[in-house]
Amino acid sequence: MAEQDATEQVTQVWEAVAPAWERHRRRLFEQVRPVSEWLVAQVEPEPGHTILELGCGPGETGFLAAERLGNDGKLISTDVSPSMVDVARRGSAERALTNVEHRVVDAQQMDLPDDSVDGVLSRFTFMLIPEPERAFGEVHRVLRAGRPFAYAAWGSMDGNPWVTSIVAAILQNGHAPPTGGAGPFEPGGLFSLAAPEPNTTYLESAGFSDVSTQEIIGAMEYPTFDEYWDTNTSVAGPLAQMLETLSDDQVMAIRDAAQQMVEPHRVESTYKFPYTVMAVRARA
Repeated sequence: MAEQDATEQVTQVWEAVAPAWERHRRRLFEQVRPVSEWLVAQVEPEPGHTILELGCGPGETGFLAAERLGNDGKLISTDVSPSMVDVARRGSAERALTNVEHRVVDAQQMDLPDDSVDGVLSRFTFMLIPEPERAFGEVHRVLRAGRPFAYAAWGSMDGNPWVTSIVAAILQNGHAPPTGGAGPFEPGGLFSLAAPEPNTTYLESAGFSDVSTQEIIGAMEYPTFDEYWDTNTSVAGPLAQMLETLSDDQVMAIRDAAQQMVEPHRVESTYKFPYTVMAVRARA
């Protein structure tokens, strides 16, 4: 029951911010596009293959794979949030992709047959899953033997000031930071898979081999502070949920503090933030 409650809580959080993800979908994809391109390359999509994307969000990462699968191949684009699946469905229709199947799927309990897909990819989802052991086991179950699995999680806190600056501003103003039901380094927390070791342990325990990890480093750019603030406070589920509980004055105080904290990342009127990603690949 506790596991079900945790999954329902996660689903509700991302249901609430799905409209913001659709509104900012281009920026959210392009800012970390190199991560998506790395993931797609690792799962080795070829015409006729079936590729599964978990935690698709608006779907753009999986759409890169769909373009390589041909008419006889298929991308199964999934998310635990029905509203996110709808956002992805509209995205594939806009691109006239005819080889994409959209489904609501909980990565911890997939309604997919054993040995049924040729590759699995996921961008910024597995660190947010309440029971990662179950999810990794499910990925191994649905993957055909020898086929690849690749995913990305946010790396170290120090390497991601685009998010930690806002959290620090919240703390500075005397509020508890948003957790989404888990501490930042606990399963389900934003930085729970930031280091190589937990990823290797989870994957090897699930039966994967040829496990490797690497850091991908890049930069996000926002033309103004307003765009930085508006984007990140509307798409970060637990953060958006937490700010809604505060008064306008409290939110403004946090905003002002955050603007001071990100000043080192301002170049003229533009804000440039480094990011660090933990990229992981393995084979079933």
